[in-house]
Amino acid sequence: MTAEAVRPPPPSSTAVQLGWVAVAEALAPAECARLVTVMETALTVQAGDGGALARGRRDAGVRRADVVWLNDGPRTGWVMMRLADLAARANREHYGFALDGFDEALQLTRYPAEVAGFYDWHVDRGATGLTARRKLSISIQLSPPESYEDGALELNVDGHVVAAPRALGTAILFPSFALHRVAPVTAGVRHALVTWIHGPDFV
Repeated sequence: MTAEAVRPPPPSSTAVQLGWVAVAEALAPAECARLVTVMETALTVQAGDGGALARGRRDAGVRRADVVWLNDGPRTGWVMMRLADLAARANREHYGFALDGFDEALQLTRYPAEVAGFYDWHVDRGATGLTARRKLSISIQLSPPESYEDGALELNVDGHVVAAPRALGTAILFPSFALHRVAPVTAGVRHALVTWIHGPDFV
């Protein structure tokens, strides 16, 4: 593991916006490109790493996207460590949620313009199973903003729709009960890394 793999984001990079947190440069450009390569490879060839990757297309009225599930392992442990540190900082400074850890694999998501990739308004927290334990959501921008058009991550935490920053490597953290969507991509491809931190029910 290199020193770069565990470097923290700059102290000045955190900004709180209407209940969600943006952290600039959470991942370096080379790290974003590395994850995009992992996803694109998984979508074009059969995964052969003992089940560390699962792939598929989500194609329905509420979502059109390609998804790769990235389990913890030698190839991905570095990003799990980075996200754990990121979530711990944001939770300590802004939320104070009771959190247990990551109960689900990381998700790499691809929104291609060829199918007008999107994810309509939804919340990440479900009613049963692991989704009912989701408390803090993280979405990291893996594509350079100039490489695609539209496709904004939009959040509605308090009745106002706000588009999240889309600079490469920016992490957006928000409560998993917050309403959000990915608007349709009209040109290019948007890649994102998504995960959830789990914990006991809100009281």
